[in-house]
Amino acid sequence: MLVDRRELCWPNAVLNFEALLFLRPFRESSQDRYSRLFPPAPFPSDVEAYCEAVTALGESMIDDGTRVSDDHAEILLDAGYTYFGQLLSHDLTKDVSSVDEAWQKDPEHLQNLQTPKLDLHVLYGDGPDHSPELFEDDGVRLKLGGSNEIGTAFDICVAKNGERLLADDRGAENMVLRQMTAVFARLHNLAAKQFRPLSKCRTSLFARAQRQTRRQFQYLVVHDYLRSVLDTEMYKKIFIEGKTEIEWHSFSIPIEFSAAAMRFGHAMVRPNYLFHFGKELFLQDLLGKKSDRGPLQDDQEINWGFFFQGAGPENTVTSRPIDTRLAPPFQHLPADLIGTPEAKCPFARIVGHPSQLAVRTLLRGAGLRLPSGQTAACACNQEPLTEQELTTNSVGDETEQGRILRQAGLTNETPLWYYILKESEVRRNGNRLGPVGSYLVGETIHAALRSDPQSILNQPDDCPPIWQLPDGPSRIYGFSELFRLAKSM
Repeated sequence: MLVDRRELCWPNAVLNFEALLFLRPFRESSQDRYSRLFPPAPFPSDVEAYCEAVTALGESMIDDGTRVSDDHAEILLDAGYTYFGQLLSHDLTKDVSSVDEAWQKDPEHLQNLQTPKLDLHVLYGDGPDHSPELFEDDGVRLKLGGSNEIGTAFDICVAKNGERLLADDRGAENMVLRQMTAVFARLHNLAAKQFRPLSKCRTSLFARAQRQTRRQFQYLVVHDYLRSVLDTEMYKKIFIEGKTEIEWHSFSIPIEFSAAAMRFGHAMVRPNYLFHFGKELFLQDLLGKKSDRGPLQDDQEINWGFFFQGAGPENTVTSRPIDTRLAPPFQHLPADLIGTPEAKCPFARIVGHPSQLAVRTLLRGAGLRLPSGQTAACACNQEPLTEQELTTNSVGDETEQGRILRQAGLTNETPLWYYILKESEVRRNGNRLGPVGSYLVGETIHAALRSDPQSILNQPDDCPPIWQLPDGPSRIYGFSELFRLAKSM
């Protein structure tokens, strides 16, 4: 007999773990809205005090330069994984609601402006017939920016008025994501060149090039990105053995994924990056929109070897660990990036319009009534973090964050986003996601793939696809190969 785990995972239930065979989403929605995996958390008895506590928690989430632990190996991901994760997240979810709206609307009333598929809608928009501004006159190739000294277009296309021509304007949020978007546009154009002699019309040529590029993107998501960021046992269970547990009737993006789990990448962002030898850029120079108007200059081109090991001769820079400390520039987001001048929460006093990324994320989660990390751990059949794990550092000393959690009574009802970061920190030394974060990210992306009839899960033949490269036919198995080719595409 199948048992809905949701019915067994609340505080007063007696758990029979052998019976926990599947989990049904608490509330499904149409594809252009958000669903809930778990019941909404109840509002705190003192909402204003709760908001003050999570604001203090967010303000304390600052990188102080120390290691997660001196007793465990620090094997951090390449810096490029941070931004591929951002590209992946953008392709699945786009919620433009304010912090204020998160307190007023249920997830099923929040619009997802992206398709809940890994279909590179961030690149193609609605295709050449409905988004012609993105394409060259042939209606097949994507527009790109000007070329560098060796004839490679490393930037996105910029109009004469300085506006970027993108299906999703978030692709220009920073210079790394902007150039990564251009790499996938060049990959599509390479596919168009490859299939041109075999296609009889523009429509069939575009469809073949798009399918080739989408399948390559999906392959990289599953076989490189997720293999690297997810807990190894959870990855094996979901993507190798195919043992998924969430049973969907109609898939849409869970709010627990978009507003918490997939935001783990914020912790991976470094305060500084090397673009090429002698060119160091700081995070505050990469953020915001005003500085990105107009085309990039040649000295802003990325040597991808700094971002992915094996993509070039450079010494690859690593990301930050996945932990509860964020790069200092995230404490002061640019005004043009966060939008509205003030959030007026109807349930609590939110002072001004917070510019701290962590504060904004925690307040949004509170307004959306996300479940606690402990509730999610129970539903995912995982052992919750202990109070000591939540409140102390690797040598057993209580942290400032731990004091805030303890005094606010949040050690048993920890905000989900914070919990996922802390789980990675204490259970995986910040090297990859822990079990709960991996469950939510892995199950969601697997469901997005299997709900798409054209995905590599449903059509696994010839994957990864074959590319006709200057050195002959070849397949691209990982980021190092793709970004090594970036100079010659």
